Amino acid sequence: MAAGAIIAKVAGAVLSNEKGRELVLVLITAILMPIILLLLVWIPLLSGTADANVTLVDCCFKNAAIPDSFTDEQKAVIEDMKTQLDSIDKIIADKENSADYDANMVKAVFYCLQFGAEPSEDDEEFDLELFCDCFAGIPFSEIERAYENISENFPDLKVTDNVKFGVENIYKYLTEGVKR
Repeated sequence: MAAGAIIAKVAGAVLSNEKGRELVLVLITAILMPIILLLLVWIPLLSGTADANVTLVDCCFKNAAIPDSFTDEQKAVIEDMKTQLDSIDKIIADKENSADYDANMVKAVFYCLQFGAEPSEDDEEFDLELFCDCFAGIPFSEIERAYENISENFPDLKVTDNVKFGVENIYKYLTEGVKR
């Protein structure tokens, strides 16, 4: 209690005169200014990142033109992803039970797990058919089951919280046009 009383008296003395109030305002400004500056720098950067991500999704999923500003390497990664996504569509279409697959969900998960990933060190091709089978009969509301199937069949693929967040955003963008 003695410490509280002392703090109250000091605060009262400091705030009761004009120079004391100015000092408190300067201190508050000095503390908050770096935070404000960081926000002013990061908010435009984050919105630019979101726009760049939408551009990549549009290029891969909706065959939008690849911007000229992209490097040859970036263009090659996008073209490879487009080929893989087209293969997923074909695999699902060729299945007897193709209606049991949500192609947008399969492709959103594949994109988030594989976009820009280095090719496997072994000579085997990625088994897209087995990957698609991880989603058979699973609606988006039960996607955790698909993640479990992926973990069992593809132990090298890590379904992190960031991947799940990306999948949810891409899926909503593909199915509802919602971008976050």
